[in-house]
Amino acid sequence: MAELMRGRREQAKLERRERIYEAALNLFREQGYEGTTVDQITRYAGLAKGTFFNYFPTKDAVLRYLGTREIGRLGSNALNNGNGRGSSIGKLKRLMAALAANLEQDRALVSLIFRKGVSAPDLLAGDAGGFSLQPIASLMIRQAQYHGEVNPNLDPDGLAAALDALYLQQLVRWCESSKPYPLTDRLTGIVDLLLLGISSADQAS
Repeated sequence: MAELMRGRREQAKLERRERIYEAALNLFREQGYEGTTVDQITRYAGLAKGTFFNYFPTKDAVLRYLGTREIGRLGSNALNNGNGRGSSIGKLKRLMAALAANLEQDRALVSLIFRKGVSAPDLLAGDAGGFSLQPIASLMIRQAQYHGEVNPNLDPDGLAAALDALYLQQLVRWCESSKPYPLTDRLTGIVDLLLLGISSADQAS
């Protein structure tokens, strides 16, 4: 019984966090980040003002959660996609495509994250404001090695770090560009650039 109650409390906490996040994102889109207050966010979410700080220490933290949440959700879907059907490199490219599609919907907010919420130490530490792909990329590259798609003698963490660096470079360039352009080809292309030469061509699609 106690375990059941703890599970329900944890689920309620997750739901409140998501309500706050969704409310903040909607308001950021409608009236801009600077024009949105914590009070407005909690009222929009139907919660008491103090509830916000139980889940996010600052408004900036909501922005940072955008990357963490999307990469975590999409990464989980990619790892479990098709119950193992399809190549691991193909799954990684589909992850990149799905991520690009989501980011393109919120280009202004993503750009704001990199201007306001991501410091040089964040990038050097590999956090990148919650946008780092390195952990999920490392898992997927290990899958590719297990299935013979990538040379098993190569360091998967090193490959993941290189992929992450290329991805973040493209993301920052996209955010800084004065003219928006499709991000999908840029992100899926870096998978080919880094991994195609060390994978089996017939398994990489």
